[in-house]
Amino acid sequence: MKYKAVLFDFGGVIELNAGKGMLEAIAGLLHVPPEDFKKAYFDHNHLSNVHNMKWKDMMKEVVRVFDKSKAAEKRVMELVEERESKKTMNVELLKLFPTLRREGYKVAILSNNTSDLRKFLEEKGIDKLVDEIIVSAEIGFQKPHKEAFDVAFKKLGIQAEEAVFVDDSTKSLEKAAEIGYYPILFENNEELKLALKSIGIATQ
Repeated sequence: MKYKAVLFDFGGVIELNAGKGMLEAIAGLLHVPPEDFKKAYFDHNHLSNVHNMKWKDMMKEVVRVFDKSKAAEKRVMELVEERESKKTMNVELLKLFPTLRREGYKVAILSNNTSDLRKFLEEKGIDKLVDEIIVSAEIGFQKPHKEAFDVAFKKLGIQAEEAVFVDDSTKSLEKAAEIGYYPILFENNEELKLALKSIGIATQ
């Protein structure tokens, strides 16, 4: 068996967003080019992913790069809260986890997130569906950096080339070739199953 583990991102994969483009939507609200806003976001997101700052507080820091007014902050927070209220759990994907484990694969969650994620997963019982949970704020490294993956692979007892990683962000997958794992960009459940099947991983 070439692959021994399948790792999944949390946001945008296990927890589905209400439509794509949170960063683009905020950029539009602030009347700034999306690429400029994304650059500022990725310059700041280590505050949340590594240093455990609340995501909303980190986002306020990003907003202040472009607009320091309380009115702008309020508008952005209202948009964030509206989007967050519409997030749903990917129940169909979660049902796949026991199947993968029965087939002999280890299953893990690797997420750029605060330590609150672990508590959330435990409350939802999702922690019982996986072999390992690796959260960036707990290990001090974030995707796409090699160190984050090294921690995950060590916890799972596998080599990089024995891992498949599923994420909805191209940025998180950008170092796949360098690190050695097999990347799958998540679009939807059906496409994911086809991608897994194409590399010999049964999902039925």
